[in-house]
Amino acid sequence: MRLFYEQTGSGKPLVLLHAFPLSGKMWKPQIAKLSEAGFGVITPDLRGFGESHNFSDLNSIEDMAKDIAGLLEDLEIEKAVFCGLSMGGYVLFNFFRLFPEKVSALIFCDTNFAADSEEKRKGRFELIEKIEKDGSKALIENMLPDLISEFTGENQPHLVIEIEKMFSDTTSQAAIAALRGMAERLDHTEILKKINVPTALIFGAEDKITNLETAEKMHALISNSRLYIIKNAGHYSNLEQPAQFNASLSEFLETL
Repeated sequence: MRLFYEQTGSGKPLVLLHAFPLSGKMWKPQIAKLSEAGFGVITPDLRGFGESHNFSDLNSIEDMAKDIAGLLEDLEIEKAVFCGLSMGGYVLFNFFRLFPEKVSALIFCDTNFAADSEEKRKGRFELIEKIEKDGSKALIENMLPDLISEFTGENQPHLVIEIEKMFSDTTSQAAIAALRGMAERLDHTEILKKINVPTALIFGAEDKITNLETAEKMHALISNSRLYIIKNAGHYSNLEQPAQFNASLSEFLETL
C-alpha cells in the first residue's frame, strides 16, 4: 500500500510514526526543530489514518511496518532513524524485527513491547462495539480522559480541543481496523534483548496507558538505552509538553 507522507528538510532521514487514532500531523511541534537540526523528517500517515485511505476490516501492525519499508524503498532510503509513539511504537517493534538492517537508531515513546493481556484485548473489542454504535464520539469519551495528564486537562484546553478534533477526523472503519490489529499484535520481549543500535525511551511521567514501570523494563532490557521522563505529560507526551520532549529528543540525536 502507498502511504501519504510529508517530508521536511534534506538531512539524515528521520521517520516519525504516529499514535492511534491520530496522523502524521501529530508531529507538528517537532518537525521544524528537527529539520533545523539537519534531519530530513518524514511523517507518514499509517494505513487508514490521515490521508492514507484504506478500507480493510483489520489492519495488522506487521502490515503497517511493511508499508513503512515500502515507503523507504520508494524514497530510495537505505537506512534511517525511527521514532514511534504508542501505536507507532508497536509498528516500530515490528519494523525492527523484520528490517533491522534499515535502522540506524530507535526512539520509542509512550509505547509497550508486550502483547495485549486478555483484559486489554477485551477492552479493545468493547471499544469497537462502542465505535460501531457511536462513531468517533466513542473514541473521545472512552479514550481521551486516560490519554492526557491531569495537568493537560486543567491547563491546556486548546490542546484538548485540538486532540478531540483529530479524534473526530478518524473514520470509524480505520479505528476499528487498527484496534483489531493492535489486539492481535505479537509480543516483542525477546526483541528488546537483540536491539543493538542507539535507543532512546521517552515517556510521559503521568502516562496511564504505558506507565513508567513499562519504561523501566524496556530500559533494563535494551543495552545502553537512554530513558527520558517528561513531566506533566500523559500518553501524548510530544503534544502535551513539546519543549521538554524536543529537548530530550535533541539530546539523544546529538549523541548519534
